[in-house]
Amino acid sequence: MNKSFSISFIFIFYCSILFAQNNLNSYKYILVPKQYEFQKSEDQHQLNSLTKFLFNKAGYTVYFTDEEFPEDLAKNSCLALKVKINNNPSLLKTRMNIDLYDCYNKKVYSTKQAFSKQKIYKKAYQEAIRLTFTELEEFNYSYNGAIAENKKPKKESKKESVKLKSKSLSEANEIKVKKEIKIVKPVLEKKTVLEKKQVKKIKEPKKIKQVKAIKNTVVKSIEGQFEFDNWGISTISKKGNNYIVVGGDENFEFATIYKTSKPTIFIIKWVAYKQPQLVELNAEGNLVIDTNNNVKIHKRID
Repeated sequence: MNKSFSISFIFIFYCSILFAQNNLNSYKYILVPKQYEFQKSEDQHQLNSLTKFLFNKAGYTVYFTDEEFPEDLAKNSCLALKVKINNNPSLLKTRMNIDLYDCYNKKVYSTKQAFSKQKIYKKAYQEAIRLTFTELEEFNYSYNGAIAENKKPKKESKKESVKLKSKSLSEANEIKVKKEIKIVKPVLEKKTVLEKKQVKKIKEPKKIKQVKAIKNTVVKSIEGQFEFDNWGISTISKKGNNYIVVGGDENFEFATIYKTSKPTIFIIKWVAYKQPQLVELNAEGNLVIDTNNNVKIHKRID
């Protein structure tokens, strides 16, 4: 009798795994928020970036909720599952699990809780999430579209969805153009004022420009170690035609740096943010990033 009970239990267990796997395979995308309910700021402890990275590694197509969506997802939000991470800490352990919700906010799947005894929050959160993902990785995800293609979100027709998406894209482009104008305009004005002053006060302005050009060329390579705020001492190394930035306790690749036509000017694209930024390698070999609020300097360590 015990033998037959064990066989029945194993059969039920594998049936539940197959059902969960087929259910997840019906969805094409995963949406990760920039901030979970228990976090005090966006991507605190790099937990959201790590979640996106692990889902990508498991074979899913993942977007942050504030990124621009592909056309099919913009028309039908039911193609995606939304991620929610639950944090249930105890006195000595950090306990976390992942819930996946569909477009009707119905829970589609919930992982088992994973535990971490690390005392540092960042290490504890990241360890618990990695342990939770071992369950999702065992499903060998492969999209089949069996269920989600037939679903449509509530209170939103196909025409309304396309119209809203078109409107949001046009507004985003308009804002982007305005930002570019705001950035370029004062630079041009300053340049004009400087040129006028140089004409009045300096007889040979060309020599000053040549001195600046020489100063800009005497700089170190962008490759090396730099201080990146919460990531700590991070390493920039060459990868193909571009550069990658790796840091943190998990050696996480959190940014990509692209070359431009100027040897000291680059473009940095963060994993957690969709908006790229300009980076200048100054004469001291430090990175100067022009943000929306101010200028951020990341000092070279080596």
